[in-house]
Amino acid sequence: MKKFIRALLPNAIVHFIGRHLALEKARKINSKYKGRKAIDNLVDVTPSVYDELRNYREAEHQCGRYLNMKKVVSEMEKLKVEGDVVEFGTWRGHGLVLLDKAFGKKTDRAMIGVDSFEGLPESSTIWNKHAFDNTSLEKVEDYLSDNIQNCVGYSLIKGWFSDPDVKLSLHSRTKRVALVHFDADLGSSTTEALSLIENYLFDRKEPLFLLFDDWGCHPDEVPDAYFAWEKVAAKKFNFVSEKVCSTNLTRYLKLSFQSDS
Repeated sequence: MKKFIRALLPNAIVHFIGRHLALEKARKINSKYKGRKAIDNLVDVTPSVYDELRNYREAEHQCGRYLNMKKVVSEMEKLKVEGDVVEFGTWRGHGLVLLDKAFGKKTDRAMIGVDSFEGLPESSTIWNKHAFDNTSLEKVEDYLSDNIQNCVGYSLIKGWFSDPDVKLSLHSRTKRVALVHFDADLGSSTTEALSLIENYLFDRKEPLFLLFDDWGCHPDEVPDAYFAWEKVAAKKFNFVSEKVCSTNLTRYLKLSFQSDS
């Protein structure tokens, strides 16, 4: 049948139809793993499914980061790293719910999400000021209340990362952190978020896991922010970093702290 159609239609039209069908297929596959509705589809994703979806940007991103969250949580539990989960850039709560699912069972860890809930504070590279402002503290609290099942509790902090009150609120809510998820999009916001975790690095012996979203959305923005911070912080807090896993748009790291002796 395909050969018959090709014989009747000019090559340009055949190529146009083929491209249209390919784009429609990609749209359907990506929409299956996009936003809050993706949660039910993601929980059953396997590495083989991920391999089949590598050429579909949104599907690859969501499936890959969820599988890698599970890897990080598994290693964190294996190493018996104590502490809570902190996220910078909570937006609509999707990342926190994925992390909660990644635990796969009840845990005594709490989750803390930090966000302005007013969108991005400035424009930069591919990002526009106020992007991602389609959210609110109240809506995210309702969403988390319905979907957080494994972590012992959760709380949200509203404010810009540069606000001193955000730092005070974060450090009053948790004294130990095991995993930090950065989904702040901007290099400047990532830098500010990294500065907020430094209080948890003094005299630290346990590893700390840093999960970066948006690592490849713009080639340099988030990576440059992290590596500039690491250049100074690695000496200050005596750690080495290693990549645990990654996808096209994420990079998950483990910081291992060295003894002074």
